[in-house]
Amino acid sequence: MIPASNGKLLLGKQGERVAELYLQKKGYKVVERNYRCSGGELDLIVLDRRVVVFVEVKTRTGDGFGTPL
Repeated sequence: MIPASNGKLLLGKQGERVAELYLQKKGYKVVERNYRCSGGELDLIVLDRRVVVFVEVKTRTGDGFGTPL
């Protein structure tokens, strides 16, 4: 794994928190944050009634890779 700068880590954590709050307002229940396994890491695991949803959050500071839409 390539180490990220402290600023990037903070930005990523902030983005994950914003996504988590958004999903909670939409009625999702957070099951796990930053789940790690041999295959990697998932930012959020949430429950939409009886459906498990795996969420990968990508936080950007510009539109260089496209808009959020």
